[in-house]
Amino acid sequence: MIKHFFSLLILTIFFGCSPIKKINSNVISGEFDKAINKTISEIKKTKNKKKKIQYESILLDIYNRSVRSSKDVIGRLKKDGNPEYFDDIYFEYNKLINRENKLKNISNERLKFNFENYDSELVNYRYKASEYLLNISKSLISNNNKYDYRNAYEYLMVIESINPNYLETRSLINLCLMNGSDKILLSLLNDSKSIIHEEFENDLLNINSYDLNSKWKSFYTKNNPYKGNYDYFIDLSFKSFLISPERIVEKEVKREKNIIDGWTYQLDSDGNVMKDSLGNDIKIDKIVTISAKTIEFFQSKSATVLAEVRYLDSQKNIIDKFPLDSEFWFRNIYLEFWGDIRALNKGEVKLSKKSFIPFPSDEILIYNNSENIKRKLKSIIKSFR
Repeated sequence: MIKHFFSLLILTIFFGCSPIKKINSNVISGEFDKAINKTISEIKKTKNKKKKIQYESILLDIYNRSVRSSKDVIGRLKKDGNPEYFDDIYFEYNKLINRENKLKNISNERLKFNFENYDSELVNYRYKASEYLLNISKSLISNNNKYDYRNAYEYLMVIESINPNYLETRSLINLCLMNGSDKILLSLLNDSKSIIHEEFENDLLNINSYDLNSKWKSFYTKNNPYKGNYDYFIDLSFKSFLISPERIVEKEVKREKNIIDGWTYQLDSDGNVMKDSLGNDIKIDKIVTISAKTIEFFQSKSATVLAEVRYLDSQKNIIDKFPLDSEFWFRNIYLEFWGDIRALNKGEVKLSKKSFIPFPSDEILIYNNSENIKRKLKSIIKSFR
């Protein structure tokens, strides 16, 4: 063992480069697979034959170390005799096989590995682990307790990863997911003096749009109820709906601008057309002053929703509550003018192409709050554990 350690250490000093230092660090910390992967990468990149041979020597040393380490772990766990370690033994055999498969493609006349066949032991402990973990899972499931269902699920998922579709594993996984999750009912309450329109309510009760369901949390509404008892309730209670008046604010502006409007002849003091040095008539820009009067119209109307989110337990006792408010504005700006359009700036010309828009109804403004309300409600629910 000491000889092998010093051989790798000497090569580290010899190369004195970053890849070897990283490989050596992985070996010292027992991360053999990382060290093997890095060494294989260096062998493939290295063009220098001498260095390639030295990397191959390092790879052989690391592989032998990794085999001894895995066999030591397996021997210790087998000697212990605790069935709790069956899956650990399986994973160690799996590591040994994966390393061999990886190195088969890189072995050559210089680089020969002492491979062994671990298939029978792998299969043996796959079924030993599966049987043991399945029995534990069934025992937990028999308690008919939500948290035991969750623990059983974790054991069953280990079985599924090493022995897919073993016996009734998949049906038990589905059973654990169903019985181990919290069932939560989302409801809307109207504590305001306003009418909540059906379209607005249905949009907020579209639970799929919230993307809230997770492994251990299932959300329901009156539109898709759960046929059983709920573990928690979430009430979205509307307190008030505030609608602002329809407003139109006017702003009058007068514009004047000097512009070039064609050309004229330049005259001398006697009123005669002046000539340039070549005898041509001199032309100059004709400057005129233009003007326009504008009235800019600002339309606005808003709907503010004030609500409260209440989180309740299975007995309808309030666990916590959170305020929720949302505001949606309708705004429109347009412009009318009298005079020469050339006196307007670019923004005013653009606004002059717009016109009055009929104000939306109160119902539409409230409905337009729904996406913002859902976003805020989702954030509140996600933050509550």
